[in-house]
Amino acid sequence: MTSQERTKYCLDTNFIIELLNGKDNAVLVYEEIKDAPLTITAISSVALFEILRGKEQNQAKIQKFEELRKTLEVLAFGEKEAEEAGQTEKAIHEKGLNIEIDDLLIGATAKTHGAILITNDRGFDSFEGLQLRSY
Repeated sequence: MTSQERTKYCLDTNFIIELLNGKDNAVLVYEEIKDAPLTITAISSVALFEILRGKEQNQAKIQKFEELRKTLEVLAFGEKEAEEAGQTEKAIHEKGLNIEIDDLLIGATAKTHGAILITNDRGFDSFEGLQLRSY
């Protein structure tokens, strides 16, 4: 990596929920990356949808999420991401494995954008070429 390249982290839905709930490991990882030099912190548009569709109905958590959201770049799901998702789903099924559709779309978005996905979801382990960071 050259001195001008930035590291991009994509926060998975489970990470964001645990961060909003104040879970120690999620808070520590977020504190480490949020102010690191040459780092971009992002959320996939699919994870944004998952949060907004109401998995977290608590008003205080919604407000905390809205504050967090202001600091995040949103990685859009478009044509390249759809192609990546289709190829990956086929490869995973050929191995006799399955992946949740939301996870497939989030993983394809992170991979296409060259981001490291921060997650504890083991479903991403079968996603070839996706950079992962557990917490």
